[in-house]
Amino acid sequence: METSAILSLLPAPLVAAVLYIFVRYKFPEGDFKLFYKSFFFGVAGILPIYFIDQLIVYLHLDHLHSLNRTLFYAFVLTGGMYELWKFMILKLLVYPSKKVRRTIEMIFYSVIIAAGFTTAYSVYSLFYAPSYISVSLYALSIAPVFISIAVIMGYFAGIGLNRKYAVTDLLTGLFISIVFQGIYRFCLLTTDTILLYLAMAGMLATGITFVIFSFRGAENSD
Repeated sequence: METSAILSLLPAPLVAAVLYIFVRYKFPEGDFKLFYKSFFFGVAGILPIYFIDQLIVYLHLDHLHSLNRTLFYAFVLTGGMYELWKFMILKLLVYPSKKVRRTIEMIFYSVIIAAGFTTAYSVYSLFYAPSYISVSLYALSIAPVFISIAVIMGYFAGIGLNRKYAVTDLLTGLFISIVFQGIYRFCLLTTDTILLYLAMAGMLATGITFVIFSFRGAENSD
């Protein structure tokens, strides 16, 4: 196995482990059931992705012989499906929880879900990823991308906690996440490194901004 392939497996579980150690240290007597569920339901997302991929192959939708086909594959068949699963877990598992009351907490669980999904996908991609995706480029970029997208989705879901009608915030977070994930997948498919670095910079800037907003909102609420 190549070094880049091994490196591609590390970012997501490392992020989850660091966050777990942090909350264990800060809340030694805390209840971590939601943490475990979020991570493992994220991991479980690889099951529907596997069957969707099999259907894609069967219908020859992975034959990217045109720009339109590549865009559809990146934004709908991969980016859309990946983010929709994460969104469903966040909405159905975390959002109704009485333990989550702040935007920064929603961001935290969104990252955990994404870490679980990305951990499973990184293993899966060693065997089933399209041959035209560079493993080294994926290994280099996956950490900042999956964290930034998870922060964005979690931020808008967190805003929705304090609104009577949260559907707009939830769908906004889902839409932006799909767009960013689609851009990322498109860059991987086309090996457009310049566009990838620009997209990564934009995602990171957006994610950091939303984290700052969340901490400020938490301070104001206190």
